Amino acid sequence: MSLEAEIAKLRTHLGNLAGLRRVYDDPPESMSEFPCGIAFALRGNYEFNAAGGRSLHTLIAEIHLARQVLPQAVDAAKVWPDLLYQELKGADDMHVVWPFSYQAAALQYGANASEVHYGIRFEVQVKVNET
Repeated sequence: MSLEAEIAKLRTHLGNLAGLRRVYDDPPESMSEFPCGIAFALRGNYEFNAAGGRSLHTLIAEIHLARQVLPQAVDAAKVWPDLLYQELKGADDMHVVWPFSYQAAALQYGANASEVHYGIRFEVQVKVNET
């Protein structure tokens, strides 16, 4: 499996979360539908030996909420870690390396980080065995 395929799987799982208005296929220039999700690669490594290969990828999933009313955005963000945990623990299409971490924060986005949304940023590590 490729890195691209793993990102697509994570996007699919984000799309399964009730309440998201949109999950972007690729990070957009600007966001206008909230709450929304994006997924992309952060870092990874590849191994190869006589038995085959394996790769470990750390993927980022972010859920962005509108920040016009900060207390409401902070309150709305509380549900997403539990929802993604429930979704990924049942995932049989990807090998999640547990635990995964999350951080609630102001997420800067767009050209020159011109947009600031409140949201949750997840770091999900996945393992892919090559044969």
